[in-house]
Amino acid sequence: MKSLVRKTLGVKDHKVESVKKEKSQVTIVLERKLRRKLPCSKCGGRSPIYDRLPARRWRHVPLWGINTELCYAPSRVHCPRCGVKVEKIPWCQGKSSLTTPLVILLAERSKLLALEVVAKMFGVSWPTVGSAVKQAVAYGLAHRRLGRLGSLGIDEISRRKGHTYHTQIYDLERKRLLDSMEDRKSESLEKFLDPLGEARLKGITAVCCDMWEPYAEVVRRRLPQAVLVFDKFHLLRHLNQAVDTVRKQEAEQLKATAPEVLKGAKYLFLKNPWNLTPKQKSRLGALAKLNLKVNYAYLLKELFRDFYRYRLKGWAARYLNKWFWWATHSRLKPMRDFAWLLRDHEKHILAWHDCRINNGAVEALNNVAKSISHRCHGFRSAKWFRLVLLLCMGDLPMPKFTHKFS
Repeated sequence: MKSLVRKTLGVKDHKVESVKKEKSQVTIVLERKLRRKLPCSKCGGRSPIYDRLPARRWRHVPLWGINTELCYAPSRVHCPRCGVKVEKIPWCQGKSSLTTPLVILLAERSKLLALEVVAKMFGVSWPTVGSAVKQAVAYGLAHRRLGRLGSLGIDEISRRKGHTYHTQIYDLERKRLLDSMEDRKSESLEKFLDPLGEARLKGITAVCCDMWEPYAEVVRRRLPQAVLVFDKFHLLRHLNQAVDTVRKQEAEQLKATAPEVLKGAKYLFLKNPWNLTPKQKSRLGALAKLNLKVNYAYLLKELFRDFYRYRLKGWAARYLNKWFWWATHSRLKPMRDFAWLLRDHEKHILAWHDCRINNGAVEALNNVAKSISHRCHGFRSAKWFRLVLLLCMGDLPMPKFTHKFS
């Protein structure tokens, strides 16, 4: 038993003095080896012992389903650089009451399960699992290698009802979450950019986001060298909303004379043509023979796809001007409004032809974030929402240890 504990803890300057059963738990008593200099907790240099402190206890990985604790009286060392400091405890981080193996195990399980489920599984309290998640994320953020951040994707996600949002910043090249900041203001994005430093900011070549002006303003000011691209999926969403508004208005007008004409036809005009079923294609063909306003809106929607098929930016700009004329002369207010939306943001929409990035991966990662939130039945605070998302989606390194508990 002593040999097993010593190997799993990986201690070199300490020995297992005794292993005893106390009520419903196992207590492992550790002792330092004689005539050994111990490492300083601040600089890591080995120094002679100054004195001893009272015994402390650490929660360890349960052995055979039995709660396990480590008991040890830490020494203070007289470090020539740092003065009198507590020795570096090899099985924990800082002043934590959890051992590093337990932190790793709880954090790894929290990537797959809700925190409450992990707490019940290991017979610990929710705050214990929360403490492990905090330590794992803190270690990961301190030791992760950001490398070169070439392309960023920025989007917002709803944390709870009542327009409570978080700004999600993703690395589009490595498909990982860089950070999740509370709210969707310009300050939210500033908080992420400030710690990066000027050298790393200059290395960012492209940013893709929706047309939310607070994001765009910060990108233009803080990342002048980066190509700002407005996401095409957000544009197509606005276009679909305009087409659907035309359908609703026309259905309301036909309600008195022919209510069955557009009944149940919503997704005929919103789905991609290649995703329509044979029955839907047949009905759409029948509706196309009628003189309906929504037919013209649908044709404009399909013609807009050609904008993203051009290889050269100049030809794409000419086509966009042509499409703008068609939409503004369609006598359909929702389509005119969308056309003017394009004109107001034309520069960053055309930028897609300079740097062909989109937020497709961001939308997929946002769905992963939502599934994590649903799995945990939501989060009351922004702090825990951020911590759990970084743990699960941030690709953070975990603390290293000699033995891996499965």
